[in-house]
Amino acid sequence: MPVDLTSPPQSRPVEPYRLTGRKMLAFMVAFFVVVAGANAVMMIAAIRTMPGVEVKSAYETSQRFNGEIARMQSQSERGWQAEARLLRTGPDAALTLSLRDRAGRSVTGLAIEARLEHPATRQQDHAASLRETGPGDYEARIAAVHGGNWTLAISALRGEEQVFSSRSRVVLKD
Repeated sequence: MPVDLTSPPQSRPVEPYRLTGRKMLAFMVAFFVVVAGANAVMMIAAIRTMPGVEVKSAYETSQRFNGEIARMQSQSERGWQAEARLLRTGPDAALTLSLRDRAGRSVTGLAIEARLEHPATRQQDHAASLRETGPGDYEARIAAVHGGNWTLAISALRGEEQVFSSRSRVVLKD
C-alpha cells in the first residue's frame, strides 16, 4: 500500500487542561495535609529533645523557696571561694575543684556532687562524685563528654546539710 507523504498526518484534537472545582479542592486538601504533617513532625521532635520543664512541680519548688534563700545567705556568710576547672582528657573530661574559706584555709571532709548539664537536652547530662585528693582539692573524671557549652552544677554536703552550691556556664573545647 503506498503512503501519501504530501498530506499532513491526521491527529486528534488535544483538549485543553481543565481545572475543575474537585481538582482544586483535592490540591488544597493535599497542601494542608502536608503542612500539618510537617508541623506535627517538627513539634514532636522539639518536645522530645527539650520538653521545657526545669522542675517537676512548680508548687513544691515554691514551698522550698524561703529555705533556699536562707541556705544561700548562710553560704554567702561563710565566704567560701571555689575554683573549678574542666579540661579535656581525650574523649573524657577532668573536673577539679578547690574550696577555700575566707581566710584561705582548705575546706575538707565534704561529699561533693557535680552535674554537667547540656543546655538543650537532659539526655546528655553527666553526673560525677568528686573525691578529695588533697586538703580542699576535689576531682572527678567524666566519661565521654563532647565539646561545647555546658552548665556546671556543683553541690557540697556536710552530713545531710547542703553547705555549698554553684552553677556556672562553661565551655569545653574539643
